[in-house]
Amino acid sequence: MIKALFFRRFWLIRHRLMTTVSFMVMLPLLLHIGITMVMKNIVVQSIDQVPYDVWVFPGIILLIASVSTFSLIYRDLFDLRIHKKSFIPITLAPYGKTHLVIGFLVTSIIESLVYVIVAMGVLTVLLPEPLNWSAYFIVPLFTLLYTFLLGNLIITFSVLTDRISTYLSITISMFLFILFATGVLVEFDFYPKTIGTLLSYFPLSMILSDLRGILFFNRVEWGPIMIPVATALGWTWLNGYMLKRKLKQ
Repeated sequence: MIKALFFRRFWLIRHRLMTTVSFMVMLPLLLHIGITMVMKNIVVQSIDQVPYDVWVFPGIILLIASVSTFSLIYRDLFDLRIHKKSFIPITLAPYGKTHLVIGFLVTSIIESLVYVIVAMGVLTVLLPEPLNWSAYFIVPLFTLLYTFLLGNLIITFSVLTDRISTYLSITISMFLFILFATGVLVEFDFYPKTIGTLLSYFPLSMILSDLRGILFFNRVEWGPIMIPVATALGWTWLNGYMLKRKLKQ
């Protein structure tokens, strides 16, 4: 099933290759212009004296991973389902619904990694100082974990929601939360203490915080890694169960 979904996605991308590649290149450029170039004039350095251009780099990369993950899961698990297109025949294959969810997750993770690699290449040219070479291995690894968790969140919305207006409202709220409440733009120390502490305990926030700790301070904390992993594994099984109940198969 995973192999079939992968080749299906590859076939779709191949037929609009130039559009996809152009989007991969333009998205990091637009985010750099719209976020980094503006915010660096407001927040010159992080609290730990890391230049803002460099500090925000992992956040921009994971934001790009969020966009690419959403686009794939939206099409396969929401658009095709509510319009009764190719989704139902896929679900009739002799595989469990959890296996099907894993297939969509793996496909979205692979595609997000491609987006991330291209974005890192584009943004590296714009950085005021180069990152350590190890960052180009560490960031994709954390992207895998991040999209594994975020993909489950999007799948939950896609399975439980049947109205486009409701889905769009939830999606916009989700991206606003990612942008302003997971540490993408500013550190949690800039928030009121109680709110900052609360936001730092969200699994998506933990992944980004730990990624910055490794990149900038060579500090690894296993708690912020293992909690999202355990959450994503349990969530995958739950999504498979919810999909089975939704389809009544």
